[in-house]
Amino acid sequence: MTALDDLEARVAALEASQADYRAVLAAVNALGANQREHAERLGRVETRLDRVDSRLTSVEYKLDDGNARVRSLEHTAGEIKELLIKALER
Repeated sequence: MTALDDLEARVAALEASQADYRAVLAAVNALGANQREHAERLGRVETRLDRVDSRLTSVEYKLDDGNARVRSLEHTAGEIKELLIKALER
């Protein structure tokens, strides 16, 4: 094998190696883009989840308030019933 053939073989090997590095670099860049996209989507999901959590808390407070009102109405109805019974007994 001549020196020129040896050099051409080395150049070919280096070019093949460089092509492999470029393929790896392209794959890493694609993974990075994919990761950024997922991070952005996760951020949007977390934002929406925070809004849902806030709305749920609001519903819980309204439900507690509604329950308190129902208890108050039941108590008032009980008092009215007692007054009617007393009035009818006279």
